[in-house]
Amino acid sequence: MNAITLSNVDYLINHSFILEDINLEINEGCYLGIIGPNGAGKTTLLRLILGIIKPNRGQVLLYCQHPADYLKKESVGYLPQRISQTIYEFPITVEELVRSGYDKISKDNFEWALDVFRISQLRKKTMRELSGGERQKAFLARAIASKPRILLLDEPTTGIDPNSRDELLQILEILNRDFCITILTVTHDIGTFAHEARCILCLNRKVVCFGDPQKILKDEYMGMLYPEHTVFPHNHA
Repeated sequence: MNAITLSNVDYLINHSFILEDINLEINEGCYLGIIGPNGAGKTTLLRLILGIIKPNRGQVLLYCQHPADYLKKESVGYLPQRISQTIYEFPITVEELVRSGYDKISKDNFEWALDVFRISQLRKKTMRELSGGERQKAFLARAIASKPRILLLDEPTTGIDPNSRDELLQILEILNRDFCITILTVTHDIGTFAHEARCILCLNRKVVCFGDPQKILKDEYMGMLYPEHTVFPHNHA
């Protein structure tokens, strides 16, 4: 079953293509890494899937429904790329953050989200008391507190230390493998996600390639994706 389908999707700003003729079928339970140069349309793709913006042409479907219709009954977990610095200074606790944005979360779901990201012991701490990795875990716990079938992450490992990054990647693998959550992750960390993701989408306004990481992360595709580079940004030895 397709969790996400994009058919002939164009998205333009001021008559300029941000995304052009995007056709994708993303299976339920897929763990997809999305890579591409700056300005390639990666974040725009996530916003289209979320229904925050609408395509100029084509359609986006979540489980065969338009995003607005799907979101009336279901939720989609989302971690944006940049979290406002003000929330770190605001005296909100981890527990309050994870519960925020929802009308109601069951106790079981709340505890599950904290347990998954191993932050149950931090529930009463404020965001300003946490390390960068702990803050990111709190935001990710919030993103999954409704137990969504789809989780969209925009640069989830940016700005955190290597140990925290490795732990987050391990948890995301568990969410995908054990709970069959479809995960789409925008990343510049190509080498890491070549090992973590089951599938890679190379995006540069159009779909450059889409498939198994070990097959598509080759110089020929990287040259198409990053034509200005003579040394390609992959370290997937």
